[in-house]
Amino acid sequence: MKNQKFIHSFFLVIIVSFIFSCTQKSGDWPGWRGENRDAKVVGFKAPAQWPTELTKKWQATVGLCDGAPSFVDGKLFLYVQQDSSEIALCLDAGTGNNIWKTVLNPAAKMQGGGAQHPGPRSTPLVDNGKVFMLGADGAFTCVNAETGEIIWQNLDYYPQFPVFYTSASPLVINNLCIIHLGGHDDGIIVAFDKSTGEKIWTIEGEPSTYSSPVIMKLNDEEIIVLQTEVDLLGISPEGKVLFRIPTPGERRFYNSTTPIVDGQNIFIVGQGLGTKMYKIEKSGDTYNFSEVWSNPDFGGSFNTPVLKDGYLYGNEAAQGKLYCLNASTGETAWADDVKYDRFALGLDLGKVLLSLPATGELVIYKPNPNKYEEIAKYKVVDPPVYAHPVVAGNKIFIKGKDDLICWSVD
Repeated sequence: MKNQKFIHSFFLVIIVSFIFSCTQKSGDWPGWRGENRDAKVVGFKAPAQWPTELTKKWQATVGLCDGAPSFVDGKLFLYVQQDSSEIALCLDAGTGNNIWKTVLNPAAKMQGGGAQHPGPRSTPLVDNGKVFMLGADGAFTCVNAETGEIIWQNLDYYPQFPVFYTSASPLVINNLCIIHLGGHDDGIIVAFDKSTGEKIWTIEGEPSTYSSPVIMKLNDEEIIVLQTEVDLLGISPEGKVLFRIPTPGERRFYNSTTPIVDGQNIFIVGQGLGTKMYKIEKSGDTYNFSEVWSNPDFGGSFNTPVLKDGYLYGNEAAQGKLYCLNASTGETAWADDVKYDRFALGLDLGKVLLSLPATGELVIYKPNPNKYEEIAKYKVVDPPVYAHPVVAGNKIFIKGKDDLICWSVD
């Protein structure tokens, strides 16, 4: 009996410890738009009264990039350009001090419009002790999260890239790491074994763009939803294309936004055609799609809206004005008249929403479908800023041109 009580107590301690450990890490931000790629922040407590100013905790010069940092277990992971190299960095999130630094590959020799944005654009993905990083011209590398040591690297599609260089962020599903590589004429979707770098499957002939894939759960199935330059694809974890929705972009629109998945519905913006919602249904072995609604007036350009309580909030494609759409009908709920920038990033902080346009103004507003209600606005970085902000606890991490800044909501 005593042994049984001991065993019971032992396993109870293990279970409680496990739950506590999971709870402690619930605020991690392992990659592009967070753990579920939905821009929803866990663990942020909005103050009853927002301060007049945010408190700057630290500022560190890290290098050039438009890619956002990732935050896991109190550490920040970045992929930047320093001098003539692309560098993987790990910083202490509390102090900004460097933990490790690894040179991965030569920096891209950028030309044309892309030269205005030097450095990597892709956000690192942290998964079970590994960090996956995509360079500006196609070098794809996996490093050890604790040491920065290179575990494997693939240069088969280097240097190959779309017009403005690679921007997609990798996605992990099961034991696979999915990434869209190549350019317009040689685009290829690759599934790597995340531990070894072995290519498990490929889909060729898909022109690459600047969007990052997401996971859709349809009934009991997981589907990779991936935006190419011309189509929105649904792909099985085994590499079979399940559906293909034509999504050609208008002139000067490049399919840069991330698909938004809600159950069997997919919202797409960024084609210069406003916002559309598609419904995916399966009949036997066939996957069918239908357009549910289209709002031609409001859509993103370099801004993926946030889905919150049945409404889409974002910055519109022309002048970056904040707007809200009814996600069920597509009807415009409201549109503000303040101009920001078509480059903008949004987050769901729970009781409030956050927008960071390229102007460097951090805008806090209420998720109210009836009207726009601004709560606070802070100047947090010199413009232009293109990297997604990261929020962990009451800290807000902002990546400027060369620096990473930690602000605190006190």
